Amino acid sequence: MKILFLTSIITQIALMELCLKIISVYSLTVMSVDLGSEWMKVAIVSPDTPEKIALNKESKRKTPSAIAFHNGERAFGREALVVGVQNPSNCFIYFLDLLGKKIDNPVVDLYKTRFPYYNIIPDPKRNTVLFKHHESDEQFSPEELVAMLLEKAREFAQDNSGQVINEAVISVPGYFGQAERSAMLKAAEIVGIKVLQLINSYTAAALNYGIFYTKSFNEIFPIYVMFYDMGAYSTQASVISYQLVKSNELQPQLTVLGVGYDRNLGGLEIQLRLRDYLAAKFNELKFTHNDVTKNPHSMAKLFKEAGRLKIELSENTESFAQIKGLIDQKDMYIKVTRKELEELCKDLFDKVTIPALKALEASGLTIELIKQVRLVGSGSKVPRIQDILVKGLKSSLGWSLNTDEAAALGAAYKAAELRHGFKVNKFITKDATMFPIEVSFFISYIMFYTKNFNINSSICSIFSIQLIFNRENKIESEQVRHVLFSYMKPYPLREIITFINQKLDFGFTVGYAELSHLDENEIRSLGSLSLHHIQLKGISNAYSEYQDQESTNRINLHFTMDASGILVLENIEFTIGNSVINDQIEESSLMNILNFMRNFFKDHDKFNENKITVQLHNSSGFKLPAVKKTIEVDHKYLFVLPTDDDDLPNLITKLKKLREKDLSQLHKEKALDNLLTLIVEVHEKLNQPEYANSVTDAEKRTILEKLSEISNWLGYDGLDAEAEELEYKYNSLRKIIKPVWDRTFEHIERTTRLEALNNILKKSNMFLKKIKNKTLKDTLPFTQTEINELENLILEVKIWRDEQVEKQERLPKYIDPVLLTSTIETKHSNVRDKMQYLMTKFINWKLQNKEQLYVKNNLQYADILKEEF
Repeated sequence: MKILFLTSIITQIALMELCLKIISVYSLTVMSVDLGSEWMKVAIVSPDTPEKIALNKESKRKTPSAIAFHNGERAFGREALVVGVQNPSNCFIYFLDLLGKKIDNPVVDLYKTRFPYYNIIPDPKRNTVLFKHHESDEQFSPEELVAMLLEKAREFAQDNSGQVINEAVISVPGYFGQAERSAMLKAAEIVGIKVLQLINSYTAAALNYGIFYTKSFNEIFPIYVMFYDMGAYSTQASVISYQLVKSNELQPQLTVLGVGYDRNLGGLEIQLRLRDYLAAKFNELKFTHNDVTKNPHSMAKLFKEAGRLKIELSENTESFAQIKGLIDQKDMYIKVTRKELEELCKDLFDKVTIPALKALEASGLTIELIKQVRLVGSGSKVPRIQDILVKGLKSSLGWSLNTDEAAALGAAYKAAELRHGFKVNKFITKDATMFPIEVSFFISYIMFYTKNFNINSSICSIFSIQLIFNRENKIESEQVRHVLFSYMKPYPLREIITFINQKLDFGFTVGYAELSHLDENEIRSLGSLSLHHIQLKGISNAYSEYQDQESTNRINLHFTMDASGILVLENIEFTIGNSVINDQIEESSLMNILNFMRNFFKDHDKFNENKITVQLHNSSGFKLPAVKKTIEVDHKYLFVLPTDDDDLPNLITKLKKLREKDLSQLHKEKALDNLLTLIVEVHEKLNQPEYANSVTDAEKRTILEKLSEISNWLGYDGLDAEAEELEYKYNSLRKIIKPVWDRTFEHIERTTRLEALNNILKKSNMFLKKIKNKTLKDTLPFTQTEINELENLILEVKIWRDEQVEKQERLPKYIDPVLLTSTIETKHSNVRDKMQYLMTKFINWKLQNKEQLYVKNNLQYADILKEEF
């Protein structure tokens, strides 16, 4: 029986531990990162805490997206910008848009023009961008720099939450294509962050808006809102619809209907123009023969001042740009008016409404249907821009969103929605395909059908097309282009293309489709328009096994545009065997199919005039083959090659070493700071009477000698010492001063502790007199033994106190005390605990006897202890 009982207890404990582990897993915090070109914002959310912004080391809500390498050390944020002013080539900024770009991309060319002091070289393997650091000759790709920022973001999130965080939703510009999005995922992988989803920044901001206005949505009439986001690097406008949709229950849904953008219209371009304007004005003053534009250090100072001035002129009609020692010890002091700034940026202001108008056009709506235009992004705060928007759009502007934090908070809500263990109301988000995707292949004889359906929906539409060429001679191959995901098509979405009776190995290419909504330069900025080439091998060998039988093969290609906007070929299925096809024709769709085929072969008249028979079959007529075959798939990337899996361990190790170096440096700085603080503290305290009276002459000489030794050591070698040696010096000094510090603490605290002891003795005496009263003796629930124990304890403590105080007063303060604060505290606790026991017994006894009135009249006994307990 005992064994069974013990086994049961052990089992229960094991189950409890398992439950606690499960609870701890599902209570982990997740984060979002709004990684902008100029600023990075981080938000965290826990199962029991709503989303909130994580503060950085300086307790700021946003951090500059800057990384600096100087004198073997790495710096982030504001510290990095300080390095950048002194040595611009050591501080990397505005590199986000370089993700997934080849060295000859126009985005890279513009970056080189804007920041000429960087040494940018091609990656010999991928032909992408590498920053070569001139001090160390180390090379950093944009993916590595972004990975470092993501790692720093996780550090902020963990410091704020006190938990380990490895999962995130990351916001990206909506104009990021497949190459940029793949590079962002790779950057997160380098530092071990699992990306729950990439979310477009305007979608995240719209989600942040939507969660506060859900009660105003309905099933019938959608609400249309435009979000206009002018940031540091670019401007994005989006038209969003909000409504309730029926799933298992009514749920709010956000759908992106239209998007317009200009990747070069933002605060950075304004700041650069203002920088160049100040440089020209300074050169005109002829303070020096040297051209300020040729000095990177001076131009970095001007860039910083231009950023400050840009903000000043957003709030004031004029301001002064001033830099001490701009070049050759010459100061700059130049007045700039808002009117001058607006004249500098006239062509930029002419473009302000274009992204909004493009978004409207893509959505198919008119401005009259837009409920309100909501402003996001710091650039939207410029008065001139607001005036242009009001005039150009003929609509009021809304400021209900936190312009800096909307995307981060919206992304955090999405992270909570995606992470198991969080209880959040479902908010469906439907983003839109900015760059349509198509599949192109060559056919001679083929039958295929396509099936597409929304990932969040069980409804799907199925089409099948059979092409039969009635010709005896060999048919020439024709290139077919099939759009998988069209422009502004909602995603996440899945589509299946099926090839039937394809007897030979073949390949196909996946790439961007028609991009007529973009200008030529923007198309070039996308890089390669071809994304993937897929070669299927082994089809003919598999088919040859069944060539003597009447058989049909089928190849299913499963494509997905996932919630991150990444195109994925999820699966390829090859089946072969007997098949029965239902030839029932869907007459209602025949014209659509004929038009579809005319577009395929509009330039080839020889295939027209009744030489093509088109049959549309109901998909339910297929009887799926029972035999599945494996075919070889050769996948080749045609856009910027992602970091190879073979190189990934090296990158992980590289960043891990940088992180370890940072931690080592932080450890050293903390150890040095502790030692310097202790040295100052010792000097100060030795001059204070309380400490001076508690130290002997011999102790003081020893302490001063130690201080001199450590100070001399710091002056020669100490500042370059490792953390372990600094900690050793710290501990050696602490060991010497500890007896003096402990002695002084005893003298300072003794009076307070004795007062507390005297107070509890006084109250206990009052309590003792009450319970010894003859009129209460027969009714109180105390035994005579309990009363005697309290009386003896009070007497014993009083005698001890008087004896110890007398002994202590005879001793000099530099002698170790005999009356210790710890002992006083023990005596105090003994009396307090005894009184608390008796008082609790008294109150419980009265309540049990329901003598409420008596209790009320005698609560003065309890009041004696309430002040203490």
